[in-house]
Amino acid sequence: MAMDRQTLNRTLDAGRTSTLNCFATTADIAAMSAEVREHDEIGPLFRNKYLNNCIVLKIIALVREDRRRAYTTDTLLYFPYNAENIYEGGDSVLFSDPKREAMLRHKCGFDLNDPAQRDDIEHDNRLLEMIADIPTLDPFLLREKAMQMDVAGEINPAYFNLTQEEWVTFQEPIRDKIDALVRKALGVTHSLETSDIADHVTNFLDKIWEARDIENIEAFVDAMDISRDRAPELFFAWKAICYYQAQSRTLEPSLKRLFQWIGDPRTALPIDLMTLREELRDQIDAEITLLKQRMREYYKETKSILDIYEDSYQQFIDKGNPEPFKRFLGDAQEQFLALAACLSANAHAINLLEDQVRRGGPQVYAVQHRELLDCLLTIYGIDRAEALALIA
Repeated sequence: MAMDRQTLNRTLDAGRTSTLNCFATTADIAAMSAEVREHDEIGPLFRNKYLNNCIVLKIIALVREDRRRAYTTDTLLYFPYNAENIYEGGDSVLFSDPKREAMLRHKCGFDLNDPAQRDDIEHDNRLLEMIADIPTLDPFLLREKAMQMDVAGEINPAYFNLTQEEWVTFQEPIRDKIDALVRKALGVTHSLETSDIADHVTNFLDKIWEARDIENIEAFVDAMDISRDRAPELFFAWKAICYYQAQSRTLEPSLKRLFQWIGDPRTALPIDLMTLREELRDQIDAEITLLKQRMREYYKETKSILDIYEDSYQQFIDKGNPEPFKRFLGDAQEQFLALAACLSANAHAINLLEDQVRRGGPQVYAVQHRELLDCLLTIYGIDRAEALALIA
């Protein structure tokens, strides 16, 4: 779906799970006081000044294969034409584009044949690979991926857009769940542990949390029937799923308000609906129908994955049956992507609606409604042609 300027505005501004605004953060760093900058030895994210002026967006697409839903993810680098007004349009580079290297060379001046640039290009490419490796730009997961790749210390905390309190809020329940499963697998309880056992459990927990390698936990990996090569990424995916479980509970009240908004004709339809031509009214009705259908699908899929995960986890913890959890962990990367697709779309839509309510209330006229509806269709991967097919 082509993105007009108004839709671009909302997409760039709405939420931190789908965009990483390097442009704004770089400007914020440059605007720091001299005293603050003196103690800031990290600076902007990239070494290339053009990359530091880009905005990174995640694109997650729904693909139906043999009646099964699957998701693909891609990373888009958006370079505004006008530094004074980033909403006037710009160039974009998809990470998956086979011509990406040539496009970045043209846009950013990357030249691997220039020895003076080689270290900087390798540094920036590593960060781009890290960003491309996660399906959303959620601050918690971005920070965790940076920690997994051991580059968090090279990144200015401003880019994570996450307070220490927010990080701890999500970290604690995730570590508690991993800790309980590790203890179950090792046959250790708090009542029986000595300091040596406690250190052993902590080492296991830290290795799984860091998700970098499996040194000294090979027996656990083998017992869980995990390929040693896949183990670090599966552990990262497990941690992400734990995070999404916590996030889904946090989003529940806002998601309920979103569903109430889309389900109520007084808010879901423009105030001046009856002044529009009949074909436009039919189109809006079809688009709303598709949106409600897709929102229900995403909600059901999120709930199904998390229910299966929680059931497999509890069977291991409460009944000592590890088999369901082993099966779930083996598919953790696919489940991680599905949850990322569903929850990031919902979070983005929630942010859009809350932004609209702040701007002018839950009811809007046709022009603003068209803008908002186009954004929602884009978020949920619905092409306008699908709506037109319903009324053809």
